[in-house]
Amino acid sequence: MSTRSFLVPALLFSALSLQAAPSCRPLNSFEQGRDLRQSQMTPAYNATARIDVRGSWDVYATGSYIFWQPREENIELGIINRNSSVQELSIDGRVAEMNFHYKSGLKAGLGCYSNRDNWDVYAEYTWLSGHQFSSISAPDSGTIYPFWGHPANSGIQISSGKGRWNLELNIADLQLARSYYVGSKLTFRPYFAARAAWINQKSSVVYVPTATGIPYHIRNSSHSWGVGPGTGISAEWLLGYGIRVLSSAEADILFTRYNLHMTEESSEDPSTLAIDLYQRHLYCLRPHSDLEIGLGWETYFDNHNYHFDILATYGFQIFWNQNMFRNFVNSVSYGKSVEPNGDLYIHGLTGAVRFDF
Repeated sequence: MSTRSFLVPALLFSALSLQAAPSCRPLNSFEQGRDLRQSQMTPAYNATARIDVRGSWDVYATGSYIFWQPREENIELGIINRNSSVQELSIDGRVAEMNFHYKSGLKAGLGCYSNRDNWDVYAEYTWLSGHQFSSISAPDSGTIYPFWGHPANSGIQISSGKGRWNLELNIADLQLARSYYVGSKLTFRPYFAARAAWINQKSSVVYVPTATGIPYHIRNSSHSWGVGPGTGISAEWLLGYGIRVLSSAEADILFTRYNLHMTEESSEDPSTLAIDLYQRHLYCLRPHSDLEIGLGWETYFDNHNYHFDILATYGFQIFWNQNMFRNFVNSVSYGKSVEPNGDLYIHGLTGAVRFDF
């Protein structure tokens, strides 16, 4: 076969390819995220899932009752030992835990929708405060090894003790979010967030030495504020009749400043202080995460002029490295100590209502 028989089909195929090339270009060719025009909207655009009332305000308000249990690591009082011998190491007992109870608190929020692609801005304030108590006594023919206090001051034998831990939590959140449908029964609400947190903690421990029987106090305080960015997403599965399953996940990191103070009375003469220690303007980065799941019910009324929503969720939170109470660990090197000493955990029930107008 001659070379000409190969050349003619090749030239013909090239000409057809060049003629068809313009028709292979995308129908919606544009620079993503740059001045998107309505005529360029893609079929995959996620429809808004915002609450749309007929009122002109486009505002919603929320209120919540929270019933949460805060728990912090490493604030136990000591070891209750059945063996009182001090001549050799012999521990046969248990650790005296702090008694953690659920505490009541409040949330309040206010949000509004924007006409720009149905984004909404939401601000929320959270408040929780409460005390936790615990007390211990040495068993017959036993003793207590204390966890708190300087080893050079506390000695090793305590007949009884009691502790009190106070937490005051204040959080302010600001979110920029957009709700949209993923399918016909599932909605997502991703958001960017900014957070400010004020976390104040106080601890007071009283020990009674076996030798003297005179109680002495150890007090710690930690006052902190933090600010930083966060992000999160909430999802709702619409079951029908206004009922839905909902969940959310959030993470943030806060630039935090601590002011710490510790005092410890002398175990031999409680009228004098063995330790009066300050640590001011301690700066750290502290992460936080939050997970929630629950049920909700919503309805429009007054011819879609208003919307009402009620929901109940159970949540879990972690505030990393929030126990900043200094712990001394050596009776010879007096200054040897460690911090932080543990995380702050919070879990519990949230009941909320929302009103759109």
